[in-house]
Amino acid sequence: MSPIEDVKEAVIIVDMQKDNVGRFCGEIIPNIKLLIDDARRRGRPVIYACDSRFRDDPLFRKLGFPEHAIRGTEGAEVIDEIKPQQGDILVEKRMLSAFFGTDLDYTLRHKNIKSLIIAGIRTEACLLKTVLDAFELGYDVTVPSDACSSPSQQNHEATLKILDVLKIRKATTKQLLAGLEAYPK
Repeated sequence: MSPIEDVKEAVIIVDMQKDNVGRFCGEIIPNIKLLIDDARRRGRPVIYACDSRFRDDPLFRKLGFPEHAIRGTEGAEVIDEIKPQQGDILVEKRMLSAFFGTDLDYTLRHKNIKSLIIAGIRTEACLLKTVLDAFELGYDVTVPSDACSSPSQQNHEATLKILDVLKIRKATTKQLLAGLEAYPK
């Protein structure tokens, strides 16, 4: 079995782009960096799922979000603190989920990935939709509760409760790095 076939776990970072970060999620950056550094050290794939929008994207109006992450702009780039490195995977997404309309599922299956750690923003929108799609596609999903964020703490906490109802594992970054799980399998 080749090393790529032996890989079973990946880290997915959702929407940590210059236009998106700063308003409400600065406190999660150190934890995301720890997760990325650990994945790289263990030879696990790091995947950046990034908004890639057109200026007239109807989703902005539909959701009431300001324009952000416009294709080709500096604001669409991943923040410098966790900038992608050679070998990392970038998935450009046009909707909330990193799976919808992308080849992410194909990429993960090609690499024999079974387990995902999904971190980033917004807990109640893009992160949740990505987590739910991963769960429904059969991946073993863990959400580091201190490596995801929302402009509303109430929405963040409510979303984490939804994950509890669905028995999707949550853990702190420290627990993940220590190899602990919040829920038994």
